[in-house]
Amino acid sequence: MYIRKKTFILIITYLAAAIVALGAYTAVHFGMEGSYRRTAEYGYAHAFEEVVGSVSALSDSLHRASYASGAELSGQLCADIYGSCLAAEMTMAVLPFSTQELEQTAAFIGIAGDYARGSLRTSAQSGFDDAARRNFASLYKTAAALTRELSELRNEINDGEVLLDEPENVFADSGDRLSASMLGIEDGIGATELDGYDGKYAKTAQSTGKKPVAQSEAKAIAAEFFGLDEDKLEAEYSAENGTVCFAFNGGSVCVDAEGNVLSLSSERSVAGDMESSELEAIARDFLAAHGFGEMYLASSERYGSVQTMKFECVENGVRCIDDSVRISVAGDYGDIYAFDAAAHIKNHGTYPKAAAAVSETAARTAIPETLSVSDAQLCYAPTEGRSAVLCYGFDCAGSGGERVFVLVDAQTGRQFDIEIL
Repeated sequence: MYIRKKTFILIITYLAAAIVALGAYTAVHFGMEGSYRRTAEYGYAHAFEEVVGSVSALSDSLHRASYASGAELSGQLCADIYGSCLAAEMTMAVLPFSTQELEQTAAFIGIAGDYARGSLRTSAQSGFDDAARRNFASLYKTAAALTRELSELRNEINDGEVLLDEPENVFADSGDRLSASMLGIEDGIGATELDGYDGKYAKTAQSTGKKPVAQSEAKAIAAEFFGLDEDKLEAEYSAENGTVCFAFNGGSVCVDAEGNVLSLSSERSVAGDMESSELEAIARDFLAAHGFGEMYLASSERYGSVQTMKFECVENGVRCIDDSVRISVAGDYGDIYAFDAAAHIKNHGTYPKAAAAVSETAARTAIPETLSVSDAQLCYAPTEGRSAVLCYGFDCAGSGGERVFVLVDAQTGRQFDIEIL
């Protein structure tokens, strides 16, 4: 095929222009890639600096807390400790590590923050007691050692002896990297144990030394509890903690490792008009027949043809708010539609005999005039941990007609918590 000279020159010109443009595009994006990489590296370096600073501030506050006694200073230190822990947790989340590199460090910071948060309320009257100061001293020792290790690691990074991790090189084996150095620090951090700590990071007594119930036994327990056909229960799920779930036509039921029935859920459609009071009586009789003691009906709501209720255990005449069971009854056949005893299994225990330091009349003075009290009872109110505080529970109506539940500490006469129902 013959190409005219002029056309050939135009083609060559366009190709040359395209090559130049492609080269410019490549150069620009290569420069941008380098810029992005430097930005990422700076971000990781800055985040690590923030982690070191937060842990150092935490160490200082814990050290001061180990000697504090006054309520005002104790409260301030609790806030400082909690704030430092939050800052450390947020900046650690930016570092390009897997969970393994920060497991013990994150656990320690979580416990320190949670303990400080719980101590803020318990020390509001008279400040830290001897036990709290000992716990803060124990936390300080770990924080001080962690601060020293992190500061040395920061110096090694600044001297170029340790390299910051690139996202694509997190699992690289060669070279001294920040993640590998953090693993070395992790090995030196032991388990954090505090006297009397029962917060959300406390180890639960899951391992009682007993062998988990066999799946066949769990199936028999579930079938008997709800009157189901054992042969029609099929194993659906088995958790690491020993909980086993079984499916049946229209729902599922779960049993924990110790043989306690955790829950039941149903999926069938319900169309019935049984009275709510009748369904409440069915639920109460069901609980009594299955070994539940005195129960207080805390709430009862109708959702279509299903009545959903919350029952709280009563110990020594006192409501145990967190020791509760939720149960739903179908309005067509009156059978159990849903059941949840997880809160009861987790929180049930022996409570001390009720001994209020202030009278109900004195406690009422903590209720503002904008609330109208309709009922009052002694309650064990849950705390941040697994302990409970004796309170007066006041059922009130707000200025807008809303239902408000106010808890007043039976020892101090001060408001403990407020719930809008």
